[in-house]
Amino acid sequence: MNEQKFTGKADLYEKFRPSYPEALIDFLYDNARCDNVADIGAGTGKFTRCLLKKPWSVTAVEPNDDMREKLTAIEGITIVNAPAENTTLGDKSVGLVTTAQAFHWFDEDRFKAECKRILADGGQLAIVFNERNPENCEISRARDEICMRYCGAYHSGHVGKRSNEEGAAFLKNVYFSEMKLFTMENNVEEDEDTFIGDTLSRSYAIGEDNEDFGRFVGELKDAFAKHESGGTVTIKYTAACYLGRF
Repeated sequence: MNEQKFTGKADLYEKFRPSYPEALIDFLYDNARCDNVADIGAGTGKFTRCLLKKPWSVTAVEPNDDMREKLTAIEGITIVNAPAENTTLGDKSVGLVTTAQAFHWFDEDRFKAECKRILADGGQLAIVFNERNPENCEISRARDEICMRYCGAYHSGHVGKRSNEEGAAFLKNVYFSEMKLFTMENNVEEDEDTFIGDTLSRSYAIGEDNEDFGRFVGELKDAFAKHESGGTVTIKYTAACYLGRF
């Protein structure tokens, strides 16, 4: 796992990243039918908080110090400092493993082996993404073009590994032996501060120490001004949950 990618970005991530729809959590609860969940690569707890809407015992596993510090503000969870590929959780101790907006950072084969170890018999893994839809969203396309100019590590799709379509096919046909897919529109209204903050929270976004930072933010502000209506822009997302067994 790329454990230091978000060092220094935890505040931005927690404040500006979108959350997940309640219907997705309902889908998990109805299909997992278990008592406990381990949220792997939990970050600042965006998805962890959603899990607490159900009567699960929740463990959040996160190796990045900055991100994990944000988890301490969430009541009622167990926090574990460990990578996805070596969670330190007990054998067959978890009914459901979740990972939201993080699977792309993991070693896929080692993570699968770890899930097989910690999942109870019949347990399942849920891989969750807020998938951006730039082809249907002018402001997202404009932001991507700016990021491509300024951010050398820029990536898209299933965050760099695959396009959304390729990612779905990989999980359905290669990674899982059986899988259910939940998707729903999860569009987000963003004002200028949120639009800028969301962009800067991305792992690939340059920071204030970069000589191009001022120009980067300036172009983001220009793009927002061009596309805003009533002080906001709409960022089009699809919330996708790939729930499967090995």
